[in-house]
Amino acid sequence: MWFTENPWPPIVISALIALVFLGMWNSNRRGLHLVIALGFIGLCFVLYPLERSIITEGERVQLRVEQLCYDFRDKKDIRGYVSDTREDLKTLFEEAGQLITIQSDLRLSDFSTRLLNEGQRATVHFRANATVRIRDAGDVGYQPARLILTLEREKGEWKIIEVERLNPINGKRMGTLEQSAG
Repeated sequence: MWFTENPWPPIVISALIALVFLGMWNSNRRGLHLVIALGFIGLCFVLYPLERSIITEGERVQLRVEQLCYDFRDKKDIRGYVSDTREDLKTLFEEAGQLITIQSDLRLSDFSTRLLNEGQRATVHFRANATVRIRDAGDVGYQPARLILTLEREKGEWKIIEVERLNPINGKRMGTLEQSAG
């Protein structure tokens, strides 16, 4: 398992170590210090593509949630993203898909993923912003949303078992289809 889901902390640490060894080389001109500094500089260039090629379980969950959001926007069937034990959520997603149209300017951000129960359950907290159209109400403009999805591993796939919608400003829990007042 990879130790980080972000390449920048190890890159910064490697760069700082390289700077220390460059400083040591500058003060005593020992070739070994220069070689070590250059090695850590080289490591900085290797870490980014290496981290991008390693997909952690948390990143898999996040990718699943992102795909759900894009499929919802594109009016695709999203019932497969929801646990078989939660027919109520499948129905809710289906009804929301008929009621709401998300425009192409959907922007997902601020992902925070936590794995729980020895990697069998996960929570994903994120923000979604897009221009929204509600059936019978027309365009309601660019709307922010803040959500926490709880997913569980079911038959080898991550499936949604709970949806919590938060007020995008104050973080208080809201009804799933309730409109935020700001």
